[in-house]
Amino acid sequence: MFRIPTSAQALGAVVALASVAAATPAGAQETIQYSVSNEFRYGIGEQWPGETPIRKEYLENLLNTRIYAGDFTLGFRVQVDKPREYGRDTVGLTEYYAEFRRSGLRARGGTFYHLVDRGLIFNTFESRPLGFETRTTGIKLDYEIPELGASVFGGVLSYPDITSSTRVEEYVVRGASGEVRPITGLALGGGFVSATGERTRTGFSRPFDAYLRQVFLRGTWEGLSAHVAIADKRSVLDSVTRVGTGSTGYGTGLYGMLGYQAELAGVTAEYKNYRFDIVDPSEMLSGQRPTRALPFQYPPTLIPEHDKTLLARNPHVVDMNDELGFQVEALLHPSEDLNLTLLGTAGSRHNAWGVDSALGETVYGRLNAKPLAFPELKDPSYSPYWEAFIGAEYTATEELAFGFALQRRDNVIFYEPATVGAPSRSETYKASTIMLESIADLGSANNLHAILELQHVLDTKKATAAVDSLGIEAYEGRYNNALLTLEYSQSPLWAVNARVEYSTTDREEGGRQVWPVVGGTYRIGDAHTLGLQYGSERGGVVCTGGVCRYINPFTGVRFSVVSKL
Repeated sequence: MFRIPTSAQALGAVVALASVAAATPAGAQETIQYSVSNEFRYGIGEQWPGETPIRKEYLENLLNTRIYAGDFTLGFRVQVDKPREYGRDTVGLTEYYAEFRRSGLRARGGTFYHLVDRGLIFNTFESRPLGFETRTTGIKLDYEIPELGASVFGGVLSYPDITSSTRVEEYVVRGASGEVRPITGLALGGGFVSATGERTRTGFSRPFDAYLRQVFLRGTWEGLSAHVAIADKRSVLDSVTRVGTGSTGYGTGLYGMLGYQAELAGVTAEYKNYRFDIVDPSEMLSGQRPTRALPFQYPPTLIPEHDKTLLARNPHVVDMNDELGFQVEALLHPSEDLNLTLLGTAGSRHNAWGVDSALGETVYGRLNAKPLAFPELKDPSYSPYWEAFIGAEYTATEELAFGFALQRRDNVIFYEPATVGAPSRSETYKASTIMLESIADLGSANNLHAILELQHVLDTKKATAAVDSLGIEAYEGRYNNALLTLEYSQSPLWAVNARVEYSTTDREEGGRQVWPVVGGTYRIGDAHTLGLQYGSERGGVVCTGGVCRYINPFTGVRFSVVSKL
């Protein structure tokens, strides 16, 4: 069984591979190049995790170095995150690798991230703004030619749980994947991953094994494209590990895509059916059960990630264990000056659950008679969600461009009753948002960028009942948000920006209704960019690639220096 148990041994493998790089054939001349980048971030102020603010300070610094010598690359990252804004504090050498490339072969020893097809069985990445990373320390080999591609990899994957400040899960992973391309535009492939969850002081109490398999078919013909991937996952638990879980230990996942692209229009339809670990409601909220979709399983979410603040706020949080849905997107180009985007997405859980009493214990049972093929959007007990979006970009002149977007999002989270006869409840979040944007070129590299977002929200989590004795009226949870963002820049030297958000509700942390922020950047030479920001930022759920975190409101100063040599 492949394993690199310590960072020292992994670094030794990097040094060994690097020594091969030094052995240049006689008479050959290698040009050594390098790149160095450093990112420093510091912030201090107050954060609102609840009704009472707490002091918040973070200091983060990333130093990345790359050395290129012919077919060889050496990479290092020195990381100082103490204290870190999100995630666990880290100080030391966190990334190190040596990589060799030649004639379609790529060999890498050290740390790496990896993706198998669309991520149903393996997709590791880093999102520093969310404090998420699933870096593997080990060896990865890839081979790529027009007729086929193949990859094998193995090592130790460490995952700091973003829902816990102390829990760290470690896995020994081994995997292989490949695809053949018998004719142009057609590929057939598959993959296999074996993972052992290690027993650690802050992770799993007992080790377990998981095995994941996948096959996929991908094809293109003229303007048509299609992709289908099927995966399954089996968890092997001993009798002690199985205590307290009703999971079968077996699950499946399906992803499909069909698209058409023409000169003036393109349409893509996608489908997801993830059943990697369907459990009853008593276990749904337990994110640490070993049978769940593992932290390196991140298939397509089919949830749009918008780049505007209110459009992106509080999106649906995908559950890779139990998620059924689709997304349809159309891109239209009626003229050279106008681009349109139409998007619709929807999803739900596979089952509705009810409480029954058996042998004196409270147990859950499925209410639907057969599995769903498409999401159930009418019954709130399936936790349905949907979003409709239309966007437009119009270039009026060479100096002036406009943007427009209209969005409607409905999301329901249903909570089953805990005991027989107890009431169920649900949380409903509905938002209608309009966005207007303009970009004006004022000449001499001066630009003005303005964004206005207006939003109407129904959030039942903020609803309160009337208290007549205290003169408190009932509140449904309906309110409005408005956000104005202005940026003036003289590219590429400097930029200043200001934004202010206003809400009609006073049921945010601290009762705040106005969140103003001012900031700017200044470039020193060609290598360094300084950034400074001060103000109050409103919190909310933020998601990237299926990873979601609640960002607490923050008031204070942020400072950054980014250097690239």
